Amino acid sequence: MTHTAKKILIINGSLRGTSGNSGAVANQAAQVLINDFQQQVTQLTLTDPLPGIREVYDLLNGCDGFLVITGVYWNNWSSPLQQFIEVTTAFENTPAFFGKPIACAVTMDSVGGIEVAARLQAVFGGLGCWSPPCSVLVLSRTGQEAMAASAGQQDDPNKDVWRMADLSIVLQNLTTAASMPRNNWTAWPHAELTIPDGPWPGKGPLDMGSLKFLP
Repeated sequence: MTHTAKKILIINGSLRGTSGNSGAVANQAAQVLINDFQQQVTQLTLTDPLPGIREVYDLLNGCDGFLVITGVYWNNWSSPLQQFIEVTTAFENTPAFFGKPIACAVTMDSVGGIEVAARLQAVFGGLGCWSPPCSVLVLSRTGQEAMAASAGQQDDPNKDVWRMADLSIVLQNLTTAASMPRNNWTAWPHAELTIPDGPWPGKGPLDMGSLKFLP
């Protein structure tokens, strides 16, 4: 069977960019996707200066699947990722997102990660993406410390704790889903927003053209 490489976009939403835990997951994911699954990979680090809104749309439009990575900050995802979601709301159910699979990897200290991952799946589902089975990974500091403490035990009490090695399963499912056809899906009726041609917003108000209904 002929293998056709798919284009996977890794979206790193960490506040620390490439230097934090999410950056480590992003780099590991890129290696697994390229070396183990022979996929094409692009990394988008949201703390870096981003190109114009239309250029970001074109980048998303040219990809077949997404891995979204974030830390947990007060039981939520990062502010760069929140702004990314707000701006790309104009891309809802467009070819940038529609029918494409998404996987999530969340890093946390001790709590909140699974809730953040579940809400991310819901948000990107609203934008037009879908989540394959076993496409979430939550890595915690406490979990890593617990595994290190129980290493070598015959009956490891932490064998069900998520670990970096589980990333390979998440990515295998993501790449499998990225190979599936997208033309069988149907979008619900929705108010389409205009995709701006301007620069990626930095400071100041953000108006994506949604309806104003209060005086």
